Amino acid sequence: MLLLVTVSDCAVITGACEWDVQCGARTCCAISLWLRGLRICTPLGQEGEACHPSSHKVPFFRRRQHHTCPCSPNLLCSRFLDGRYRCSVDLKNINF
Repeated sequence: MLLLVTVSDCAVITGACEWDVQCGARTCCAISLWLRGLRICTPLGQEGEACHPSSHKVPFFRRRQHHTCPCSPNLLCSRFLDGRYRCSVDLKNINF
């Protein structure tokens, strides 16, 4: 059995980005909640997830100022009775 132990004072962060175009489909480059100054590729908001009403569409060609991405297509960032914003179904786009 071989055991390899290394000591390092740094970490490798995958998914780090500066701009939306550096991220994959259905993601945006949002500010990290854990590390100040770090931006990471983050999935678009799903139904019921927190969102920010000022989030811009993807791709956004400037630096995002929020830790959340816009909601996924066909969802809106809506204010609920508790005062919080969450992704919800866009009733205007539903075919009855």
